[in-house]
Amino acid sequence: MFDTRDYPRFRHVLRKFSSLNQDTDLVLVGDLDPGELAVEGLGDAVAVLPAAADPAELKQTVSRVLQLREVRANSGIIGRSRAVRDMLGMIAHSAPLDVNVLILGESGTGKEMVARAIHRNSRRRAGPFVSINCGAMSKGVLESELFGHVRGAFTGAVKDHAGVFKRADKGTLFLDEVAEMPLEMQTRFLRALETGEFTPVGGRTTERSDIRLIAATHRDLAAAVAQGRFRQDLYYRLRVVVIETPALRERPEDILVLAHAFLQAENKRHGLHVRGLTRAAEQALLEHDWPGNVRELRNAISAAVVLKQTGLIDSQDLPRDIRPRDAGTHQAGNLPVPLGVGSFQDLDPGMIATSLLGLHQEIREIKEMLQRAGLGVARPGPWPAGDASGQVVPGRVVETFDDQGSFSPLNEEDGGDLQAAERTLIRNALRATGGNRRLAADRLGISERTLYRKLKRYGIS
Repeated sequence: MFDTRDYPRFRHVLRKFSSLNQDTDLVLVGDLDPGELAVEGLGDAVAVLPAAADPAELKQTVSRVLQLREVRANSGIIGRSRAVRDMLGMIAHSAPLDVNVLILGESGTGKEMVARAIHRNSRRRAGPFVSINCGAMSKGVLESELFGHVRGAFTGAVKDHAGVFKRADKGTLFLDEVAEMPLEMQTRFLRALETGEFTPVGGRTTERSDIRLIAATHRDLAAAVAQGRFRQDLYYRLRVVVIETPALRERPEDILVLAHAFLQAENKRHGLHVRGLTRAAEQALLEHDWPGNVRELRNAISAAVVLKQTGLIDSQDLPRDIRPRDAGTHQAGNLPVPLGVGSFQDLDPGMIATSLLGLHQEIREIKEMLQRAGLGVARPGPWPAGDASGQVVPGRVVETFDDQGSFSPLNEEDGGDLQAAERTLIRNALRATGGNRRLAADRLGISERTLYRKLKRYGIS
């Protein structure tokens, strides 16, 4: 809870939250200016209660946040935007009720993930979850996959086959791209859905199945009904509860949260050590339209991690269609701290540490690029001599600081927050290298002797 007169502390918390790029939640209590949230790029990503809210309302809000976190943990759905919170709320409300659900959304928005989340939070969670894509097979194959067939029903039917209606008994059946189901198949499917009874292809006996149906499509089903391509009675049977999966471009505050989560997952999957994304790479992700939605973002991060394998992913490491047009030629400079702060006390040490680590990596990559081009990087010394016109003679690059002893990424005369940022840098480097001081020093760009002196100074063991 904040006294709105203490805006420096309020802004510090908002900046800390927005810089986390983690799937976190924040509840603010106070008479807050909505513009402050917009300035920090949070929009509707936090829950806000007025200062006069009674304890019961606060308790209800926090309980709802915790409930949604549990659903999110069970589903793997990532995001802190209002669109994701609303979607999780619909999942939490509908999952315990044994009703049909229709999921609408563009391709790549995670419709099957939502379906699995409903199943995992339902009373059928101990039963099977069976999925089938109606648009991936012909009418004859789809009929067999839905209802099964008996031996000899057609050429190639050498044994009985149980369809998804049977395999999903006591569980959940997920029909993806249900709008692609042939019109003549919809009649038989509707009858099986209403009665729970069906007959396998080529069979003579009626079988029963108790399923919960979840259907999904990226098409406009209402328009398909109006055009006579989808049965109206089946449409109303499906849409008892409707959940919409938002496009990624509609929730930009989740882009970096998702990107960092995918990066960590790829590191774990392949045993790699990619530390994160540079500011240029993050900006490229934020500026992309993401027509392929979350699936496209996941594939982009996966490709970049496999390509990079270590260090920081830069904009030129991203797939070509995501890179900015000037990637690799010129990139706008960015300060490692937010503009408009009044004092060092307003700065976030963690954010400064991350920014400085990114700057160091970019400097190292520039040095390597210059060395590959045949331009040696000299140690500090006299400035290169100029020609008669006073211009510096090209061909020699001078590094103007010494990282072997005296250099520190921070001015040690500055306030405690900056020194806290340096401590954070050192701890992160040690954690990333498993406590190996030599590797940590190399990662920080300082000598092992300098690192030892700083460890002693900061009391880091």
